[in-house]
Amino acid sequence: MENLSGDTHRKFLKIYFTVIRYSGMFALMPSAKIGWRVLNIFYKYLNFAILIFYQVTLGTDALRHVTNVTIFGNDGCFFFGVCNSLFKCWKFSVMQDKIIELAEEIYSPVDILLQSTDRGILVNIKSVLFWEQLQYYSCIMSNVFLTIALIFLVPYEKGSLPMRAVYPYDITVSPNHELTFFYQFYCVAYCLTVVITIDASVIGLMRWLTIQILALTNNYKYCNSKLSKRAGLVSPVKARKTFEGIDAMKIEYEDTEILEFLAFDRQKVKECDDDYIGRFKNCIKHHQRIKKLMKDFNDIFSDFLMMQFASSLLIICFNGFMMLIANSLSYSQWMSGWESTDERDNNGNKLSNLVTISMIPTLKPLGFKALGLFELSMPTFLSIVKSSYSTLILLTTVASD
Repeated sequence: MENLSGDTHRKFLKIYFTVIRYSGMFALMPSAKIGWRVLNIFYKYLNFAILIFYQVTLGTDALRHVTNVTIFGNDGCFFFGVCNSLFKCWKFSVMQDKIIELAEEIYSPVDILLQSTDRGILVNIKSVLFWEQLQYYSCIMSNVFLTIALIFLVPYEKGSLPMRAVYPYDITVSPNHELTFFYQFYCVAYCLTVVITIDASVIGLMRWLTIQILALTNNYKYCNSKLSKRAGLVSPVKARKTFEGIDAMKIEYEDTEILEFLAFDRQKVKECDDDYIGRFKNCIKHHQRIKKLMKDFNDIFSDFLMMQFASSLLIICFNGFMMLIANSLSYSQWMSGWESTDERDNNGNKLSNLVTISMIPTLKPLGFKALGLFELSMPTFLSIVKSSYSTLILLTTVASD
């Protein structure tokens, strides 16, 4: 069963946890040599020191140019982004045991569901696995692209660095410039790697917990043993063959329908108490188990998600404010009275042509873009954010009641 689960739903969890371990957030396994374990601890605190120093250099530059909205906003975006990374690294480091225990409690029932004779649950697992695989490769490409874009594609003056910062030494001379350039590259690459990996692993926990909720929902529908039969368990070899025979690209809605009462553990399959009351008690038991998992998840990641909301909100505010200022350029130029200057001097035509040509790019409104597929204006985006927060508050209130 280990091979089956290791190649399916646990595959990407192992990859994420491996990256988290070797980035210093998780301690190495007890079976690792003592030298590697000590080096891992040293690497963890070294990364924290590097990122804190990076924050100091960013914050110093932002405070020096607090009256310059462009520089302050640019530094603020990086500053709060790194704050988000630091908090997530710290959270995973101090909550390692609880996170690993929670992951095992979430993934273990899926091991049993994979061996079910009901094809519907296998199709649902296959579909979820397909999206997790897509997420995995998207994370890799996003990490590589963003690192290259932030370091190598951002325009900056010759002799300066990709990101503004204040250092206690001269960065214009060699080898200080090259070392500082590599330092910024490492900070960006490390932050993006750990943030994307952590977010992907947390989304994975939510995703496989949702599969169990789906299975439990259908179990409540099939409590009557006279109308629906109980799904059995097959061998890992047969389960693998059935699972690999499902094409994730050809899944229809009818294929995802679950038709049997599912088992979350092996013991329940062998029980003779298969009447309505027995099944209903089993549903209540696993309902309580899933509620506990949800409580544990919220206890661990509630402030984690709040930090994500806060940092994202601040970054959006900084960028949005700068975009609104840039978007008002055309209005400011038209109201400046430049067109009347030709009455006062002979260079009016030259000035008119110069301003007119420079204003041509402003005819295209600024907005957020998603790979060129669609464009989202600032008012629309802010209304969506407002609506999403209202919906979140409503759902939280209903759930608490």
